[in-house]
Amino acid sequence: MSNKKVFEIGDSAFLRGSKSIVVFNNSGDFLDETKDEKVNVTPKNIRKPIEFVPHGKDNNLPVQIIQKVYKNITTASNVDFNTRISIGDGLLVVKKVKDKGEIKYEEQIESEQPKIFEFIQNNNVNRILQEAAADMVVFYDAFIEVIFNKNSSKPEIVMIRHKEATFSRLSVMNEKTAKIEYHGYSAKWGDGTPDDVIATPFLDRDAPIYDLKSRLGIIPNPNTGKNDTVTKDKRFIMSLALPTPGRFYYNKPYWWAIFESKWYDYACAIPEFKMALIENAMVLHYHVKINTAFWAKLYKDEGITDPEKQKQRKLEFLTQMDDFLAGKENAGKNFVSHFSYDKIKGYEEQDIIIELLESSMKGGEFIEDAEEASNSICYAMGVHPSLQGASPGKGKNINGTEARELFIIKQAIMKPIRDALLSFMYTVKAINGWDPDIHFVIPNIMLTTLDKNTGQVKSIGNQKI
Repeated sequence: MSNKKVFEIGDSAFLRGSKSIVVFNNSGDFLDETKDEKVNVTPKNIRKPIEFVPHGKDNNLPVQIIQKVYKNITTASNVDFNTRISIGDGLLVVKKVKDKGEIKYEEQIESEQPKIFEFIQNNNVNRILQEAAADMVVFYDAFIEVIFNKNSSKPEIVMIRHKEATFSRLSVMNEKTAKIEYHGYSAKWGDGTPDDVIATPFLDRDAPIYDLKSRLGIIPNPNTGKNDTVTKDKRFIMSLALPTPGRFYYNKPYWWAIFESKWYDYACAIPEFKMALIENAMVLHYHVKINTAFWAKLYKDEGITDPEKQKQRKLEFLTQMDDFLAGKENAGKNFVSHFSYDKIKGYEEQDIIIELLESSMKGGEFIEDAEEASNSICYAMGVHPSLQGASPGKGKNINGTEARELFIIKQAIMKPIRDALLSFMYTVKAINGWDPDIHFVIPNIMLTTLDKNTGQVKSIGNQKI
């Protein structure tokens, strides 16, 4: 075993002497925002300097968040679950109709809405929804680029692209208009002043459709009152953000409380501590007692007189003993040793005695602590542990009915995220002049009981599809 007394493991250290775990990371500090600092960049596609607002202390907060998500199994699993349930059964094109005074939604097929389905297929909208959902769950924001055709007489959105929130930054608000004007895209924001930034006009978060229509001259410009085309740009960025209080540029999701509350640190420290024990703590399973007279008998029986050969034979015997005790193929085998009885002293004299030691480390240390930390993280991220297949504790398993109700409730509370995810489709609808009664929904998946002869049905609200 190594003579090292201190072992660094990730963001922790193990002290062998005192068998202590030390956590270095103070995870809440990295969330602090940089105030009154700007990154002045001249984008590749716009030859003028633009000031962008850094995201985090070193303008690398999104990357740090992603690294932390993957470091903890509960956090990573919850992000995956929330992302999947955000997009539910995928995009559904429906038409709102009135039947005897009752509003209903009729699912559309390709032959009924060929232009819409062609757009969806050409742009792989389902993948865009998946990418945007991941950003929404982690950052409460996602960015979509809308790209127009080259025909200025009849503007039409022909392409949409997802832009990673990790590599997105927003320009400093224009004091005159009180609006953010540009979105900057680069994979080098954390390196200082990137040289590959692509700047794209940023649509008003509060009214992106109105902003886009006024820029294109579809409706009167609010500044001139005339239907003037005020831009030659063919690309725009729109934000799908879920607003959080006190934030203007970048959101601070509520689930990030796990970092400031230290529950995340605690959850990560437990497996590191266990790993340190496995790698560095000496756990004794057996105590082997060998009578000193045994060696003389062994050497005599085998005719070994040379001192060096006696040492070698002793080492060979101990190696054989170690293999016998450690080898799993020897489990259950018997060990026979000789003994004699000393009548004068009144006790047995045995050559070899093997005793099983009771270890204080059972392998179940911190089970309750790990459970508490995981439950706290799940609570913050809005995921019931039982929906992920994890039992929240002994005797706390839930039945199928409870799981089904939890699944329904979870889908219901995901509505704000689903509405935000679909907002770019309504922007395309408004600009391209699609049927005003066409709507886009992500239907709920309603789990049913086995006596219904099916595992699930789709629904919009209370209406089954």
